[in-house]
Amino acid sequence: MTATATPYHFLRPVRTQSSPASPRQVTALLLVGLGLALVFAVIFAPAMPFIVDGGIYLDMARAITADGSLAISGNGGVEGAPTLTKYLTRDVDGLSYPQYPSGYAFIAAPFYALFGIRGLMLMNALALFASTILVFRIAMQLFKDEATSLGAVLIFLFSTFVSNYAVAVWPHMLSLACWLGAIFCALSAHDASSERSRTLLFCAAGLMIGVGVNIRVDSILIFAVLLVWLKLFARPSDRLAPLWLTLGMAPLLLFAAWLNQIKFGVFSPFSYGSSGGATDIHRYRAVIIGGGIILAGLWLANIPSLASTAHRKFGARKIILASIIGVVAALIFVGPFIWKTLYGVYVLVINLQAHDAYFQRGVEPNEFGQLMFWGYPKKALVQSLPFLPLILIPITTFLHGKNVVSISLCLLAICAPITFYALNQWHGGGSYNMRYFIPALPFIAILTASALRDIITNAGGVNRRDLLIAAVLGAILFMGAQEVGRASDILYAPAALFPQWGIALACCVLTMIYLWRPTWTNNARATLLISTLALVYAAFLGLENESSHEKARAELLALSQKISHSIPSGALTLTQLPILLIHAEVKGALVMVPTEYNINAAVRAANAFAKSGRCVYFHNSMVSALLIPHFPAGALDPTPLWAGPGASPKDPRLAFFTLTSQKSQCAF
Repeated sequence: MTATATPYHFLRPVRTQSSPASPRQVTALLLVGLGLALVFAVIFAPAMPFIVDGGIYLDMARAITADGSLAISGNGGVEGAPTLTKYLTRDVDGLSYPQYPSGYAFIAAPFYALFGIRGLMLMNALALFASTILVFRIAMQLFKDEATSLGAVLIFLFSTFVSNYAVAVWPHMLSLACWLGAIFCALSAHDASSERSRTLLFCAAGLMIGVGVNIRVDSILIFAVLLVWLKLFARPSDRLAPLWLTLGMAPLLLFAAWLNQIKFGVFSPFSYGSSGGATDIHRYRAVIIGGGIILAGLWLANIPSLASTAHRKFGARKIILASIIGVVAALIFVGPFIWKTLYGVYVLVINLQAHDAYFQRGVEPNEFGQLMFWGYPKKALVQSLPFLPLILIPITTFLHGKNVVSISLCLLAICAPITFYALNQWHGGGSYNMRYFIPALPFIAILTASALRDIITNAGGVNRRDLLIAAVLGAILFMGAQEVGRASDILYAPAALFPQWGIALACCVLTMIYLWRPTWTNNARATLLISTLALVYAAFLGLENESSHEKARAELLALSQKISHSIPSGALTLTQLPILLIHAEVKGALVMVPTEYNINAAVRAANAFAKSGRCVYFHNSMVSALLIPHFPAGALDPTPLWAGPGASPKDPRLAFFTLTSQKSQCAF
């Protein structure tokens, strides 16, 4: 391949030889660099979860490693004490089980056994490395172009927020590897030359879906994506492919169901053991039934063939009229559901400030009415990826009937998580960005790379100086927005969010003009420049989030280590900040999270531990204020104990209270 054979030739390292490196060679070098960076990150990044969820995943790995248990705690072996539950756990027959799929613990256990918390970080780093390879391979299968595949990898790694989860104690990278593995196997099956290979590859795709469901329940969306893709676009007459997919994933779905039977007494792979709320599977009964009927209909029917027959028999006008009647009927019968979902898409993709479905502690409006995550402006998808409008180019290509099989798969993979989470405006809870949309990122990157290739071709190549200017402008704009945000509390959130709207709008306008006149060279160049600016701005956003992420983890790590020096083994701490007790738990301390729903149980636990001679601590004034009304007057000593070597009353997170009767025995 010559230097002019690819629109990404300007990304190649300068060589004095006549044969420059190919995109595949550049990708190989990039993977080497990524591997070294991940090793460095695993070694030096703070070995600490970021939010409560990560603490539960750590508990799961620790429990299965220590004694092969799915439960993360019991009652501490104290007579009369209730189950020591935490956030995101369920009390079942005296044991505290995590709501999340326990298959994660089996995969994580060897890593945790060998390297502790850093083992879980290493597992995620390996998953990102594998995902990066799969992004390149999938892009190659879809577009048969090395340059597009290299561009997809670069965008995926540097201009999305995937780096925030690369070495975190979270399941997202592991789940993403399963998503991509399943799709890669399905693509390979579609292209397979023999029926036997095709069958085995579809079964392998199903197996990867099953593994994914044991990590994150939403991985079942891959099955819907692949079935719709196969029946509408790739293999409409093939009724066996969905069966092989189902057969491949069935054993691990049964395994997940068996684990939930043990935990919650519910033989279902999708149960969170919930008694209500958005995690309750019964809340999705109508969606499951409706979706199941649609998927079954797709499996039984050859939709393209039926559409072709209907067109010949009835003509276009009658089909259009029937379609209009169908849309009107849908709006009449399920109109509220449709509008709710569309509004959810708007909230999660465009404007998270319009969120009104639910709030949670730490993710709530500030004094100015701006939705914040622990004081940080939380971003909708386009506010993390202001280059998102570029995918209008492959969407238009798809609507023109070109490259339908490839582009349809990407669009389905993007739409599936967005639509599902739009049902309840699930925004990802504790995170700076839309972490539930991580499965969409590789396919957004692939379509964006395809769009850029098209733009570069019509622009007649690229001007490195212009690209450098656009990149510098993107960096200056980002840093300017940061300065504005620092200068005023009321402008902090707008400065962190609104510039992305402006960039995305400019990108959208130029992209639409480009689609109207793709051969207009000047507009193609302008579209390329705004695309470069948007990609650079997105890269800085990712770096900022990652920096904030690691700073937060470092702070939590320091606090947890300080606290662990003071809390004795066997003591009970009642806390609403359980990840600050992680290192104390490693040393044998016990933790329970009191809330307004389990106050009586928390009081019983404190009394039972005190009666058995073990120390009881109430972590900071929030917990003590919650529980004081449920103890006799004067039962809690009002004088705080300050945890850590040389502790001083500077950080309320280091303040602990104890029972008056234990004041001398349990003082730090």
